[in-house]
Amino acid sequence: MSPVRVILIGCLALAPGAWFVTTGQPVAAQQTDDSGPLEVTTDTPEYCQYLHSRVDSQVHLASAPPSREVTDLSAEGERMCEHGQTRGGIMRLRRALLLLMHDDGTSAPER
Repeated sequence: MSPVRVILIGCLALAPGAWFVTTGQPVAAQQTDDSGPLEVTTDTPEYCQYLHSRVDSQVHLASAPPSREVTDLSAEGERMCEHGQTRGGIMRLRRALLLLMHDDGTSAPER
């Protein structure tokens, strides 16, 4: 076996997964220079509460009353979060927020 091949195999054996890490951070936590701040989201009750407060803020800032769909999604999302169905609640609250922001003409939230 050639010395170059031995070195290459040795390097790959010593650092498996090294090609996935470029800055000392896991790939999921990296961001490009042109993007905004990194927002990490999880499916926790706290995140449900955060989204619900954002929906409420957008409703109060809106120039017109929210649509029936936004009202229903927000109420259903809050109910689901209160009953431990955080993923479903988050999905509905995010959708309500997107609809509110689209109707108001502002930018969509980060995912």
